[in-house]
Amino acid sequence: DAYAGSTALARDVHKAWQEWQAARQARNDAERLSRESEVERERLTWQIGELSDLNLQPDEWNALSQSHTRLANSAELVQSAQLAVDTLSEQDNSCLTLLAQVQSRLSKLSSLDPRLSDTLSLLDSVDAELREVVYSLRDYASDIDQDPGQLAEMERRLELLMSTARKYRIQPADLSDKLADWQQQLSALEASVDIEALTVAEAASLARYRALAEALSGKRRQAARELSERIAKEMQRLAMGGSRFAIELSALAEPGAHGMESIEYLVAANAGTSLRPLAKVASGGELSRISLAMQVVISQVASVPTLIFDEVDVGIGGRVAEVIGHMLRDLGQRYQVLCITHLPQVASCGKQHWQVSKREQKGQVLSRIAPLDAEQRVLEIARMLGGAELTQTTREHAAEMLASNAAAL
Repeated sequence: DAYAGSTALARDVHKAWQEWQAARQARNDAERLSRESEVERERLTWQIGELSDLNLQPDEWNALSQSHTRLANSAELVQSAQLAVDTLSEQDNSCLTLLAQVQSRLSKLSSLDPRLSDTLSLLDSVDAELREVVYSLRDYASDIDQDPGQLAEMERRLELLMSTARKYRIQPADLSDKLADWQQQLSALEASVDIEALTVAEAASLARYRALAEALSGKRRQAARELSERIAKEMQRLAMGGSRFAIELSALAEPGAHGMESIEYLVAANAGTSLRPLAKVASGGELSRISLAMQVVISQVASVPTLIFDEVDVGIGGRVAEVIGHMLRDLGQRYQVLCITHLPQVASCGKQHWQVSKREQKGQVLSRIAPLDAEQRVLEIARMLGGAELTQTTREHAAEMLASNAAAL
């Protein structure tokens, strides 16, 4: 994608894919919730209908309970009220009669002592209030309903409310609140997400994704052809004569986060062999050389800061080794390049050198890596050129190789 100049487009494809997945998930969730809520809607509708048929009145249970209690005890209430009236006013020695006698006697005495006037006034007030009580009790007794039919009707209504409340495990006084709660739940379900609108949104997201992904596919196809040719050409320079390289784009069964195709690198390492996946046919050295060829081609657009090559020089020497060294040196102008090599032609192209060695200590094998200074670099390149015995000629040759490549940096 970087080689094709479509990195930004690839990011747009990935973002569009995420938006499409989110839209699809929202639609799936809504459909699932719709199926689940349909059962809930049916249950709420039936329960609301049952309570609505009761025609509940505000605070009906408390009011009905009080009326039932009063009606069930109406005989005792009437009898008690009448007894109170008789005691206050109807009997010979009733309260009002006795109070009248006291008032009459004190009224005669008040002429003898004016201080009794205040007491008489209080007695007058008591007399007025007692008479008011008598009138109120008479009205109360006459208003009490003693209809057995009405009592039976109240008892049927109370039993209906009680059995309904028991069915839903609530108190009878809470039936009205439960009805309002169910009605609110039903309204919320009926106002749930519009599945049709979500389906339209999902289709729009998919269409946007496909438009971006198809544009990306076109750029990838064009870049794949060009990259394949250029990488194959570089491979020929790396002692891989007759080899071929191809980038295959295969349509995915389901559009993916990074486009509508899978991308596979194919290679034929030798002339006459068929193209096969790179990871299955290439040896370690071939992989390093193919990777080197790829990095050379895409070096202008690659984003990795460090490149590591191992066994890139396996099975080669002479001119090809020198080509590889120059390639690595050129890549080193743009990236940090680390290379493990046994060839002086490759090693001499490096700007810095480390020597890796092993030794045994107390029964353990230890690895050691040490940086080399200018003189040590010459000695190491000379050793790679001439073996264990170093001659002045190999030293001079090594120095010349290092100087020549340093001048090219």
